[in-house]
Amino acid sequence: MKLLMRAAAFSVAGIALLAGVAACSGAGSTGSGGGTGSATGGSAAVIPQLTVGTNFSMSTLDPTKASYAGEVNALSLETLLKYGSGTTLEPNLATSWQQTSPVTYVYHLRHDVKFWDGDALTAADVVYTWNYYRTPGSLASADFANVKNIAATDPYTVTVTLTHPDASWQYKPAGNGIFAAKFAKAHKGTFGNPGVLTMGSGPWEVVSFDPSTGAELNANPHWWGGTVPIKHITVRLFTSETSLALAMRAGEVDLDPYILDSTTFAATSGVHLESAASCALGVFSMNVNDGPWRDIHVRRAVAYALNRQDIIAAAGGTNTPIQTFIPTQALSSIASPAQISQLLDSVNTYPYSVAKAKAELAQSAYPHGFSTTLYEYNYGSSVDISQAVAAELGKIGITAHVKVSPTLTAWQAVMTGPPSGRSTEFSTGWCAGPDVSAYDGALGSWNAKQGQWNTADYTSPEVDSLVNAGIATSDPAKRFAIYSRLIKNLQANLPYIGLYQESTSIALSSKFTVPGFAKNYWFFSGNAYALDVKAAS
Repeated sequence: MKLLMRAAAFSVAGIALLAGVAACSGAGSTGSGGGTGSATGGSAAVIPQLTVGTNFSMSTLDPTKASYAGEVNALSLETLLKYGSGTTLEPNLATSWQQTSPVTYVYHLRHDVKFWDGDALTAADVVYTWNYYRTPGSLASADFANVKNIAATDPYTVTVTLTHPDASWQYKPAGNGIFAAKFAKAHKGTFGNPGVLTMGSGPWEVVSFDPSTGAELNANPHWWGGTVPIKHITVRLFTSETSLALAMRAGEVDLDPYILDSTTFAATSGVHLESAASCALGVFSMNVNDGPWRDIHVRRAVAYALNRQDIIAAAGGTNTPIQTFIPTQALSSIASPAQISQLLDSVNTYPYSVAKAKAELAQSAYPHGFSTTLYEYNYGSSVDISQAVAAELGKIGITAHVKVSPTLTAWQAVMTGPPSGRSTEFSTGWCAGPDVSAYDGALGSWNAKQGQWNTADYTSPEVDSLVNAGIATSDPAKRFAIYSRLIKNLQANLPYIGLYQESTSIALSSKFTVPGFAKNYWFFSGNAYALDVKAAS
């Protein structure tokens, strides 16, 4: 899940990481806004050059195919809405928006937006772009799974009709960048490729792209938001996070907008890291329909056996322990702290106890333990974490062998293959947006099918009903009641064990600063992130 979620998020215009999105205190289903939309911070001096580094490869800039092109697309392809303080939604390409019925959303576009080639942005471009994202096989198609129709009501109005009410839709226009329909149609099959590129309206225009080295972007002199604060941006590609950190130490890179292993990166690079809480999780999943994992006593034994502090230490020591799969932070937009505390007091939790873990295992059909395989991909500190998990399981007689897949493709083939072939794994991610429903992608019988990410193969009819009910209403009280029942079900049946809530970090050279990042990661991650970079005083 860790790689899928990051891939889904990076395939669109935002840098928002499933994995790595922050405080989930979302906006309502209806919104509007005004103002100039300028994000340049007034008359601040223009920065001549910013070099961004990433150790994620990108073969295309096509948002439906590019797993890790977000560092480029976030700067060039603008969204209709953007995240403001506390994950509220603000105008961007849309000046205002309304929910006119339980299934209908209307967006009114700015009239002064032009693409880099001078053509005006109209509703037809939005309709084409969003339908392009809906194409089967698109990495962004999941965001539009509940869309029935997208129509240009007039040249500057877009109306979206859903198949059924979906409280999570409100955030989707803040995560999928718009491009010129004429350009995309003229380059079918090659859109986003080197030499073809894309056609956006964002503050930076992509002028070159090489999958082996990176991309070059120039400030858009006609950007509707005003003077672009950075004249030129270079996005450099590195083969590893270590080589990127060394380049930062040498002064060759100014910004890495997403750090996998913050502790190691800080030590190697010697530069300042800004950190913030995210809504991405560290999770242990167990296939409830496979071998020993069918036994609830085995799953309870594992829940008691996993020492969150040791696992967090293996992850770099900067994360926060959690006790539930859906973290309490995600409930903050639909419930008060007192209500959330009362819920936690009412659900099963499994604080670390080897004695209780052994007692549960003794009640299972495997009292003397068993052997299993933890599938992993070499991503950040994930292998180290899996080895820490294996050590914890070894204390109660479960021998876990960590198997590192040679490629991302091989790992995905196992984790999204036939459910009978999935077993167990540690993973990070599980979050695709600020709504509490962001964790539903690991639940629901429809997500247990081949190609989907219910890695626990958990197909409870009660969970199916609750997941559907949770997005069908926007009423906070009703949603909290629904998600309370869902959390209780998950804690009783343990398809997933929540271990920690991730922190996320960016690395900055001493020449720059990102004011407010630690307090509001969504503001940085959900928008054209370089707009928030300022010259250090």
